[in-house]
Amino acid sequence: GKLPIASVDEGGDVRKLAEVEEELIRFALKFYRGQMSQVARKLGIGRSTLYRKLKDYGIDPDNPLREAA
Repeated sequence: GKLPIASVDEGGDVRKLAEVEEELIRFALKFYRGQMSQVARKLGIGRSTLYRKLKDYGIDPDNPLREAA
């Protein structure tokens, strides 16, 4: 099933946007089986932006599912 992305951390504070973004990107990579153009389109960002974010989060764009698992 689809797991909701947590909005609050263990301490009861709202999570940082970057953490939620990384989690959503990793989820989308799995959901769309690493199809970058599909992931970018569904997230509403350009491919170049997606690749930059993958780099920021240490996800290998050539093997995104290995990192996202």
